[in-house]
Amino acid sequence: MTRLMPLSKGCQYALKTVAYLATLPAGRVCSNGQLSRQTEIPASFLSKILQVLTRSGILDSHRGRLRGYSLSRPARQISAREIIQACDGPLGHEACLLDEHRLCPGDRFCPAHRQRITVQKRLDQCLGRIYAADLGKILPCRAEMERDFK
Repeated sequence: MTRLMPLSKGCQYALKTVAYLATLPAGRVCSNGQLSRQTEIPASFLSKILQVLTRSGILDSHRGRLRGYSLSRPARQISAREIIQACDGPLGHEACLLDEHRLCPGDRFCPAHRQRITVQKRLDQCLGRIYAADLGKILPCRAEMERDFK
């Protein structure tokens, strides 16, 4: 399967984590263990993801008796682009199609360069219009998740 925009496994997990938190009532704090069970993300890997999302301002970390994580703002205000950039950095518009690790050399561009930049910019705009609330709606086990919090 070909991919236009490969995401790291950590980034995919971050999207899934934020999507899950978006399904919970506003302000609900969820522990690492609950997040790991509900998202099926290994706890050790999840801890690193939670740190990244907290540092980037997407999640709030709570200490004390109600220790855990919650969304830092409403799910309709957290875009997929913001989550992706927090984990994998900004989408690259200048990478060469012939060698993704380099920029096109100087004034010489591969024949697909302009079209690729156009596609990347449109993808960036689209990801900015997809929100955590939208992602949460497509999680497969939503009914099971809601039962666990009642």
